Amino acid sequence: MTGSVAAAILTTGYALLAGLAAALWVRSPAHQVGRVVATGELRARLGALRRLLQGRTDGPSLRRRVVVVGAGGAALVALAISWEVRPVWPASAAAAVLAPAGIVALGRLEPVAARRRRCRLVADMPQALELLAAALDAGLPLRRATAAVTEVADGPVAEDLGRVLTAATLGMFEAQAWRELATDPVWRRTAVDVARSVESGTMMVETLRQHAREARAARRAQIEVAAKAVGVRTVLPLMLCFMPAFMLIGIVPTVASALLAALF
Repeated sequence: MTGSVAAAILTTGYALLAGLAAALWVRSPAHQVGRVVATGELRARLGALRRLLQGRTDGPSLRRRVVVVGAGGAALVALAISWEVRPVWPASAAAAVLAPAGIVALGRLEPVAARRRRCRLVADMPQALELLAAALDAGLPLRRATAAVTEVADGPVAEDLGRVLTAATLGMFEAQAWRELATDPVWRRTAVDVARSVESGTMMVETLRQHAREARAARRAQIEVAAKAVGVRTVLPLMLCFMPAFMLIGIVPTVASALLAALF
């Protein structure tokens, strides 16, 4: 009887030790760190996938892109059926494979209005930054200098600087108000440097002038790209203009002379 009780006590002790070891393993620091790292990696991947599907903020919404791509895939399958393509599954598989790529590609396209705004902003940035640097060099504080530039500027520059002034007037820290512009690719570096200068209290005149020089280089590059694009876009109109003359001068007389020689 005593041996049975001792065996039961030992068995219970072994079970408790095994349970304690399992609990310690489950809650061990290394295991917890591994779970945290795995969870962080999963969240990072999900965030990257979400941003990839979200696309541009000024582009079409995800729902609209899904509807357009779905309609295109359905049209492709319907076309294959109407042409009596057998089997139909290759067209369905192609539509299913190309659908995610189409959704992402449509989300990356820049709308016409956004492209025009960006081109206008690139063209006006050098002058606006030079005016802002000159106002600061004359002794005006940043907010008054920004208001002065906003009064004489127009277009996207005035709109963006006006938002900065409105945010600062409503109580937002001036550095944070400038950081709000960092979401725009054209303003990003300038806005970050201005916000950093506001926080550190350093002079930003030379920084703004350096950004003005970079903005002039970007404007020059944009003009060169536009000039090269003009040559490419004029190819089709030139072909349409010269094709009738080529047909009348080169082809029609040759065909007419061949027909006359054959008939007579």
